[in-house]
Amino acid sequence: GLGGFWIQSTTPDESASTSEGLFILTGEEIPPVQSGDLVQVTGKVREPSQQTALQPATSADVVVLSSGNALPAPIPLNPPESESEAAAYYEALEGMLVSVDEGVVEGPTSKYGETVFVLPEHAQTHLLRWHENGFAIMVDDGSSASYATLNELPYAANAGDTIRNVSGPLAYTYGRYKIEPLTMEVVPTEHTLPTIAPAAEGQFSIMTWNAENFFDTRVPHPSNPPLPTRSEYQRDLAKAAATIQAAGAPTIVALQEIENIGVLEDIAAQDALAGYDYQAVLIEGHDSRGIDVGYLVRGDQAEILDVQQFDAPEGLTSRPPLMLHVRIGSREVYVINNHFTSMAGGVEATEPRRNAQAAWNVKLVQDIQAQNPDAWIVVLGDLNSFYDSLPLDTLRAAGLRHVFESLPEAERYTYIYQGEAQTLDHILVTEPMWNALARVEVLHVNADFTLPDENDTSPRRKSDHDPVVAVFEGR
Repeated sequence: GLGGFWIQSTTPDESASTSEGLFILTGEEIPPVQSGDLVQVTGKVREPSQQTALQPATSADVVVLSSGNALPAPIPLNPPESESEAAAYYEALEGMLVSVDEGVVEGPTSKYGETVFVLPEHAQTHLLRWHENGFAIMVDDGSSASYATLNELPYAANAGDTIRNVSGPLAYTYGRYKIEPLTMEVVPTEHTLPTIAPAAEGQFSIMTWNAENFFDTRVPHPSNPPLPTRSEYQRDLAKAAATIQAAGAPTIVALQEIENIGVLEDIAAQDALAGYDYQAVLIEGHDSRGIDVGYLVRGDQAEILDVQQFDAPEGLTSRPPLMLHVRIGSREVYVINNHFTSMAGGVEATEPRRNAQAAWNVKLVQDIQAQNPDAWIVVLGDLNSFYDSLPLDTLRAAGLRHVFESLPEAERYTYIYQGEAQTLDHILVTEPMWNALARVEVLHVNADFTLPDENDTSPRRKSDHDPVVAVFEGR
């Protein structure tokens, strides 16, 4: 629960820049107060999770003066586009009762019960991370719970849905202002899952996809996430196979966050992939949770010539790049599959390591080019780096071309974080391969959607990342 309750002053000051609301932090033992009570509270100022709060020492420090009072009229929200101006706008309303009549969802409900939307006049295809998005509004269920399935969520919305009649206090936790709704209505929009056309005759395709925590039912197993049940694992296998099929059954499927080669073999054995002769490729890495990078390769379109894992110097990565060397028709292609260090320790603090990992990939590319300057080489994976980041600049500086150069800006996203669409998953190629690029598409079946129903075996939301598929001439 909230671990407390909200109050708002009945005698506001004359300054429009100061808030009249406050969170009363009581813990789970909340005094017997009701909505509409006029209270007097004594306590110490605290900032749990950055939320300004008053913490009474005992329940005796919360005195009810009267009951049945009308609540303050909620203040309609209309934050500005500028993010710095929006921060000042929200600060003046922190803890107060606010409202929104209607909004359009930009970021689907997360496993933490967070949903991001905008007023209709700001609605767009997506909020792109590299734009000013101060007008984005978040609602949050106010709990610290982490939900696993759609059935557990207190409310659920997908990108493009409508939210109506939102009202509640404006909280500030973990660096973000958010409404903790007392009322809210979600109006769903019908969503049709997209598909990608298969590569045509004389073409081949390559896909990269972070399949998110793809573990089997066997032990040993990391402490997080929980060990899946047999039915959960079978559902995820079906969803993964359906995703690959929806992506046009690519010639090469490069995957990240796979526990072992058995998981890949189980995916390949699904009925949806029958007839493609997918062959599993994986070499165990050193990740503390046991997640690895691997491949599924269509035996009817490609011949595996070699597979090598390249441990970087000085333990640079626990998930070493995995290089696949294949023959497709008369063409030899090298694919280097990566899962760079995450941003969990902060973007700036962790970027030097990702940049060093990018530089290690550059060395691998240059080693191949030293033998064959015109080699067709692909560097791909979940690079945990934005499109305009230093690690990507390092790869581009080595002559690699990003396939997203051929995509409209609004399509260049594979992940949505707190409502902002961004790119973490990338495919870069050498110049000869760039010249053979026929098309590139992102299969948007994950990032736009909230948690899946526990019985859903469609491609929808197997992962929090969208797959990227690039199609090339030359098979």
